Amino acid sequence: MARYEYKLVSETLTTDYGTVTVGNCTVQLPTTNGIMEEYVTPFAERVCKELCVKMTPRDSQSYWLYRDDCPYILGWIGYGDYRDGGDGTPMYVVQARTIVNGKYNPYSSQYFMKMSTNVDVALRNAKKFIRMMSPQELAAIHMQDASDAVDSVVEAAGNQFTEIRKKVIDFPVIGHSLQPNEGSILLNELRHLMNSNHEFIDASFSDNLATFFAKQDELVRLRNRIVPMWFIRVYDRMEQQVFDVIDIDKAKYSTSVHIIASRPKISDDVSRYTADNLPEEIMQKLSVLNILQAGDYVDDVGFSAGEGMFYVVQ
Repeated sequence: MARYEYKLVSETLTTDYGTVTVGNCTVQLPTTNGIMEEYVTPFAERVCKELCVKMTPRDSQSYWLYRDDCPYILGWIGYGDYRDGGDGTPMYVVQARTIVNGKYNPYSSQYFMKMSTNVDVALRNAKKFIRMMSPQELAAIHMQDASDAVDSVVEAAGNQFTEIRKKVIDFPVIGHSLQPNEGSILLNELRHLMNSNHEFIDASFSDNLATFFAKQDELVRLRNRIVPMWFIRVYDRMEQQVFDVIDIDKAKYSTSVHIIASRPKISDDVSRYTADNLPEEIMQKLSVLNILQAGDYVDDVGFSAGEGMFYVVQ
């Protein structure tokens, strides 16, 4: 399946498009050229007027399109031969996540492009495909990253369990090293002895056994949990801070054999709050996530996606 590469508006506004790297050399691009002045800029200005969007240079023959109320670029427009194996004939191009160009492989960059030599056709393409992102689409962009962050906690617990198991069971274990071995007759007997305050020959074995079962129980708990979340976007609207909140039934694919694996479901409903009526639980967790870097996760609190977007554990 084709995967669209989302780009943050903040990255395009801070990028110096005036240079490109060719081999080991940095080449300065002209700030103005005939193509930009005659074709690209007039086309971009028409698109911006029709769609009420803004533009910022992408390179010497194209512009990014964006809105102040969306953290991601909505697409880009340009003028040139962007075809795979083209003959050099320049065309007006519109690129957007909503485009499916069946003439190209789903993994090629042209898959998300529409091209035409007619500027009016290109304008119609821009009006059709350059669209605002819904809150649900924003929530889906980093859903996999949030899921991986939750899974990393399970993996870390599994590694700790594996280390203490080596001290309790000092012979090779067949099977996946992170399996907690629930239902094992041997482990059930050992747990019974430990709970009965049995005196083992090796005094350290008793401590290791207690740690072993504590780590096993924790691993089982983490593997079986669902972890529902809220996706929360924080932004300014009409001169006040606004919080859009969307319910997500679970943050990850289930790893337990007792639970049928399925994709996280993002609710169609959006609840909008201000700082005055945001639920206290969400406010407290957001205060923690606000100090994190993008990509950081705190278990039982949430994941920061950056740019005012968070996945908060319910």
